[in-house]
Amino acid sequence: MKKLGAAIAVFLTAAATPVAAVEPVLYRGEKLVNLTLPDDWHLTRSGWTRGGKAVAYRMKLPPGAEMTINMTASASRFTYLVVFDLNDPDPEDAIYSSDTRRLPAHIFAENEMDLLIRPFFAKQAPRRGLGSHFVLEFKRTK
Repeated sequence: MKKLGAAIAVFLTAAATPVAAVEPVLYRGEKLVNLTLPDDWHLTRSGWTRGGKAVAYRMKLPPGAEMTINMTASASRFTYLVVFDLNDPDPEDAIYSSDTRRLPAHIFAENEMDLLIRPFFAKQAPRRGLGSHFVLEFKRTK
């Protein structure tokens, strides 16, 4: 009976523990940069999407937060933005993916979110120098 009580206690403790964010899988040569928004809730970052030199960003959002992410790119026809929530049970499903219209990403955090923000260039090739310069603008609205 003691073993059953101990097993139930362990199960309830494990069930009450929130799921931890998974570590993101990075592409070859990609760097992960952790971001935090300053007090004015506005942040701008720029980078390059070239294969082997790309940057992915990680940002935590508290529950109830709202954010807009806008991307501009030099080769905008082939440069896209994808946002993942690493706290999601299936973190491989993107919560936002841009298209050729380049609409901003509007993110509403009902629960705590651990975002992986990944700009990428769709026309990667092994030749040197192919990629795109981008500018990301983060604005927290709530």
